[in-house]
Amino acid sequence: MNAKLKVILIFFLTCFSLPSFAQGPIHWMNSWDQSCYDNGENTCRKDWYSIPQGSHLVRWKTFLNIEKADSQELFSSRENLEKLGFLYPEDMPYPVDDETYNGDQGERVERYLNQSDLPFGFVKDQSQLDYRNYLGLTCAACHTGKVTLADNTYYVEAGQSNSDMVRFLRELSSALYANKHDPAKLKRYKRRYGWFAETNLNASLEYVSNYEARNQTALENGPARLDAIGAILNQVHVDHTGSSISNATALTAPVSYPYIWNASSLECVQTNCLGTDPINRNTGEVLGVFGYANIDENENIDDMLELFGMKLGLNNLFDATPKVDNLFELEQTLNKVHSPKWPNSFPTIDQALASHGKNIYASTCAGCHVDTSDGIDDSELTTPNSIGRRFTKVTRVHYTDVGTDEAFAEDYGLRKEKSGILGSVLASQRPDSVDPETGIPFGEHFPDSFNALVLLGIDTRVIVANHQETLGFKIKAGKAFPNLSSADAVDALINQYAAGNIDQQPITPTSYRAKPLDGIAFTGPFLHNGSVRTLEDLLKAPADRPVSFLIGSTEFDTDGVGYTDAGDFLLDTTIRGNGKEGHEYGTQLSIYDKDALLEYMKTL
Repeated sequence: MNAKLKVILIFFLTCFSLPSFAQGPIHWMNSWDQSCYDNGENTCRKDWYSIPQGSHLVRWKTFLNIEKADSQELFSSRENLEKLGFLYPEDMPYPVDDETYNGDQGERVERYLNQSDLPFGFVKDQSQLDYRNYLGLTCAACHTGKVTLADNTYYVEAGQSNSDMVRFLRELSSALYANKHDPAKLKRYKRRYGWFAETNLNASLEYVSNYEARNQTALENGPARLDAIGAILNQVHVDHTGSSISNATALTAPVSYPYIWNASSLECVQTNCLGTDPINRNTGEVLGVFGYANIDENENIDDMLELFGMKLGLNNLFDATPKVDNLFELEQTLNKVHSPKWPNSFPTIDQALASHGKNIYASTCAGCHVDTSDGIDDSELTTPNSIGRRFTKVTRVHYTDVGTDEAFAEDYGLRKEKSGILGSVLASQRPDSVDPETGIPFGEHFPDSFNALVLLGIDTRVIVANHQETLGFKIKAGKAFPNLSSADAVDALINQYAAGNIDQQPITPTSYRAKPLDGIAFTGPFLHNGSVRTLEDLLKAPADRPVSFLIGSTEFDTDGVGYTDAGDFLLDTTIRGNGKEGHEYGTQLSIYDKDALLEYMKTL
């Protein structure tokens, strides 16, 4: 065979052997601070996609080696996980030297950001409790979005994933069960895994099946939504207390993954403003995303005595998996990513129309959603707190005032759980605070049951405070602030971990925060529960909004501003938890003013 014929044959063999999921170039829609770049590499982005947070779903090698329930294909294969909405870099190499990485929007997605050929946000996470390696999920797994328009593909960082997490967990549970009980599958799994294969398979199956049983969904979540708060409350108040699965509450209120750029600059960091500082909020997130903290108290020992024993290291109360230092590092990294901007490959924005829309925004929207697109002025900042820090204002609106679906606010904002050891901590910290229902100070009597979200906040604060009392934290503080005394250095680092947001704020579990809308065009579907497909639909009277639509598509609707009505999941807004009612602001505008407002929101 001559050399020319060999080249032709190799070319055709290569073409026909390409994987079925081969795709074109993928670019980032966000830009980053210049401080992130070192010799043409974005080190912040590298950290964001690799740092583990203490999330432990299944044993690491087990996840890599089990097969799907219905075939011999590995469950961890790219083809399988992509079908569930998880994202990868491009599958084929490209000439890196042709790409520029300098902080501009539109950089090509780097191929080295994922681990072990798994999706973004899937990492090896070694437990600080049992030192085993687990599959852990990071923020990036649920906060990296995908936007396509014709031949253009973009990833949105710190945005909203299009993954179907509930379906992922169900199929993972089925796969684990099949690999345990199907002799042929088990044999192949053990051959791939090696020593201790079956022990780790059994432990993984037990955890995932119990998690699934504990967090039964009363309505389907579908892609791009997750009932995260309900799962966190069940994990903390049922699993971590050692309570029976039968005491868990069905999940009733899925929400869209929130966009999290600029999160720590806001005066509160959660949908209902329950948490104000990012370190405690993120610790709570880990507890729901397969993390753990031991609050299984000994009923035969007085709570205060047991807490004293914890301080002396005599028990394992509040031993926890969240990696507080890593969570701080992730938040510091997140602070350097910018909201996505309308790409040049998209239809050109009508600047004259958008200019008129800016005025409409100022008169119709800015009263709740401050406009930070042209910088943040003094009126858009809070008054200085006890250490002089100021934050971008958000507006708290009670759910009955905004009129949106009530399930999230009522089912979770008003949910009560057994107070237990968490109630004793709260009573000791705020003995003069008064129970709003009885009028009795906490120091005199703490109720047997209390607001579940408030108790969750106590849990995370103890975890963080315990870490900040360790020798390792003190050493870190001394290195960070070498010119301060040891005590002052620790205080300074504690303030830094909380992003300076250290003052206690009013707790409003049944209100929603209205935050700045930077990047809002790429965060659909809209409202807290994802019940409105486009911004155009949101400006319609609730009765005129679509009663149902498909979700799961990444194709962008440039006219309506949102994702197209396509995908494999039908969202029915007549079901409680999926309601499209409320948020009637702007619905009375003229057609011209609505068009102008939509055009302006593309620029945010």
